[in-house]
Amino acid sequence: MKPVLIIAGSDTLSGGGLQADVRTFQRFEIPSCQILTCIVTVPSDTGEVDIYDMPLSLFEKELASLGDGSQFSGIKVGMLANLEIAKQVSLFLKKIVVDIPIVIDPVLALKESGFGMSTEIVHFFKQELLPLATVITPNLHEAELLSNHQGIETIAEMEQVAQELHQANIANIVIKGGLRFPGDEALDLLWSNQQLTLFKQRKLANYHNNGAGCTFASAITVGLIQGKTLIQSVAQAKSFVYQAIEQGIPFLPELGNVWQGFKEI
Repeated sequence: MKPVLIIAGSDTLSGGGLQADVRTFQRFEIPSCQILTCIVTVPSDTGEVDIYDMPLSLFEKELASLGDGSQFSGIKVGMLANLEIAKQVSLFLKKIVVDIPIVIDPVLALKESGFGMSTEIVHFFKQELLPLATVITPNLHEAELLSNHQGIETIAEMEQVAQELHQANIANIVIKGGLRFPGDEALDLLWSNQQLTLFKQRKLANYHNNGAGCTFASAITVGLIQGKTLIQSVAQAKSFVYQAIEQGIPFLPELGNVWQGFKEI
């Protein structure tokens, strides 16, 4: 089996980022190659997120080692951290010579810190990078940044934002409601082929969600690599990440890591 390519940051808590991606693909017995974009640290005494970017020259060497992408079964893109690295990823994706799924999780906001990107980076993502994806998976905050629509609180508002992003030449969009969305259900919205599909699960009463977004996007990539439809892939990913949160591992106060090592898929 061809490996999947992961382009993402490293999480020193090991719940999210590249570590979560690798564990998800391993869970489905899919090998992976990894390209590192940055290192994210969360000191236990402060809980504040610090981001250390890879030097651009080194990152360019990482990408240059990949050739034309023909050796991969799919590509999952996570945190890119700065504009120059995002530009290099965009150039690389444009050179891909094979028709493979590309899933981009636009990590513009970290749930732990409210970290947000500059207007310039948001514009580049929306206009240049995200249109290269098979599907993107923003959370509510990221969807708001990409659409300049503040305070998404209803399904109708989620749909409106998804349609706006689709009009920006982004093919398929999954907006993740997460814990912030009102109600007792964790609701995700897929906008694809002018069709709205909702995915619902009851919210879990724990905080073991560090890495949930990364795991979700990687699990969608798995489904597409397996030949499933996008709807089937999102449904599989929704179930998978639910179990990963349910079986999560406590780490810091009110923050735990998802765990992909549960027995049943």
